[in-house]
Amino acid sequence: MARQNQLKSIEKNQEVVTLSASKAALKLGCAALVRVHIQTPTKGLFRFNAVLIGTDGLRFCYLQLPALSVQQKGQYFYSGYQVRIHGVAPDGSLVRFSGKIQGMIEAHHTLLGIELSREEASATPLRQDKRFSVELSASLTVDGKASVPVTIHDISVGGCLLSYRAVGLQMHSEDIAVLSLTGIAANQDLAMSGQVLSHRRQGERYVSGLRFDDRAKSRSAWLITNLNYDGERYGLSIPHNDGELTASIS
Repeated sequence: MARQNQLKSIEKNQEVVTLSASKAALKLGCAALVRVHIQTPTKGLFRFNAVLIGTDGLRFCYLQLPALSVQQKGQYFYSGYQVRIHGVAPDGSLVRFSGKIQGMIEAHHTLLGIELSREEASATPLRQDKRFSVELSASLTVDGKASVPVTIHDISVGGCLLSYRAVGLQMHSEDIAVLSLTGIAANQDLAMSGQVLSHRRQGERYVSGLRFDDRAKSRSAWLITNLNYDGERYGLSIPHNDGELTASIS
C-alpha cells in the first residue's frame, strides 16, 4: 500500500505521456515483470505478477503466467475478459495499458495472448530529477549477499539505472541494495544505498533501477558535481586534496 501511495503521489506531480497500447508494450520490452489485473463481466478482479514475453508490435502481446490452480484458470481466463497491465520500463517510466484475453497456450510454460486495446495507454516518469548518461563501474550488494560487479548507465540525485551479467545474484523490487563505485581512491566513500524499483532481464544482462535513500542522495549529488562531459557521456573526475584531478573512470 505504501508503494501504491508513493506512485500516486509521483503521478500527481508528473506529466503523463499518452501513447498507443502497442507502443506501451514495446516500451516495456521483453522479459519484463508486469502486474496483471483481470476483470470478469461480473466485476470480479484477479491480480497476479507475470512476465511480458513480447509483442508483435501491432495488435497482440504475450505473457508467461505463474503457476495457477485449475480453479483460477477456469474462473478468470476466458477469451474476451478485460485485462490491465502495469510495468516499469527501462527508462524508469510506469507504463499502463489494457486489452482483452485472446487465448491461452499450455505447454512447459503457460502463455497468455492479449489483444491490445485501441484506447490510449500511459507512461509516467518515476524519477523526477535530471539524469546524466554515464558508464561507471561499481559493485552491488543486496541484503548482505556477495557483491557483483555492475555498470551504472545513468544517474540522478534520486537514483540510477544499472546492469550486470545474468548470473548469480537475484533481486526483486523493493529489495534494499548498496552500490559502491570502484576504481576510486580508498578514502573516497561513495557507497550509496537504496531500494530496487525495477528489475528485469534484457538479453545476457539484468537491468535494474535503484532509488537512493536520503543519505545516499547527498553522495549522488556530490558525485554529479564531479562529472565531466566528453561530448557523448559523462565521466567521473574526483579531485585529490591538492586540487588535481584523477583520470576519468568508466
